[in-house]
Amino acid sequence: MVNSKVAFLTEIPNRFKVASDHRHMRTEFAWMYALDADHIPISDYLNVSGYDYVIIIWPKGETFLNQVGCELGHNNHNRISDLLENIDIVDTLKQSNKNICYMQEGPTWFCNDYNLPDQFNYYNQIASSDIIFAHNEHDTKWYKGLFPDKDVRVLPSLMVETNIDGLEWKPEDKTIIGGNFAKWYGGFQSYMVAQEFGAPMWIPTMHNKREFEEQVPDLNHLPHTQWLDWMGVISTFKYAIHLMPTIAAGTFSLNCSYFGIPCIGNEKVDTQRLCYPELSVDVEDIETARKIANLLKNDKDFYKQCSENAKSNYKEHFHISKFKEKFNWTKS
Repeated sequence: MVNSKVAFLTEIPNRFKVASDHRHMRTEFAWMYALDADHIPISDYLNVSGYDYVIIIWPKGETFLNQVGCELGHNNHNRISDLLENIDIVDTLKQSNKNICYMQEGPTWFCNDYNLPDQFNYYNQIASSDIIFAHNEHDTKWYKGLFPDKDVRVLPSLMVETNIDGLEWKPEDKTIIGGNFAKWYGGFQSYMVAQEFGAPMWIPTMHNKREFEEQVPDLNHLPHTQWLDWMGVISTFKYAIHLMPTIAAGTFSLNCSYFGIPCIGNEKVDTQRLCYPELSVDVEDIETARKIANLLKNDKDFYKQCSENAKSNYKEHFHISKFKEKFNWTKS
């Protein structure tokens, strides 16, 4: 993909290129920067041509489909399937671009929230793609099972360090929990295990704080913030835990590994598994997670080794230079 002409299509409603000093350099923006890609609103798919790779990040709800429908004159669509049936985005893009790629957004199973006709139509859109990109090796099994004849690859999560170069890790005796108490993030079990550290606990609000979260004992709340500010926030924590049952992009573990903050998390998420092999668990194995937390607190050598390994593993697997090396295959 490096040295190829690349476009990302998402629900963001304007065209742009990502600059190196972009303040909200979350994963999809980091991909765009690394690949020198154009961003194009998915609703403008009729005006996309001449690209070697068009990567569609399919949004997870009805909002963008209704937006696409309205822009194309379909003003009365009440169901996702109305648009999935009548607007063939992938086949249209194939007429004037070389490779049309589907990029996983969130967990593999989010489409199960659609009604049944919508699920089949969503499947057909992915089946029309040339390449399917997944977040993790674990996710590729899901896609390969549903699409056995398709080219399924991992597009690893990525950070661009330009804006955080020189930001130092200055840990204080406190713990950060990777997500709130919504089912998606598994904040409850993370909170219960985090008590093993015996340090003040902090949790991000994530735009969807659950009712009564403010009443949880010994728990402080972090406001929603852009990625650059977020990296400054987490650089002050000594411990991290994220027993998130949802298998997604793994940005929390990735962010922590940059500094070397020991993070206990889901073994099925690549950023966690590769950066923290000693601290990765089955998220239902709370007993093991507690033992690891206790070990991090009481064994200084173990803590130091996990921290050093995380920084080293981050550079080996997720540094932007490694990303570009891995995706130089597109020259052929």
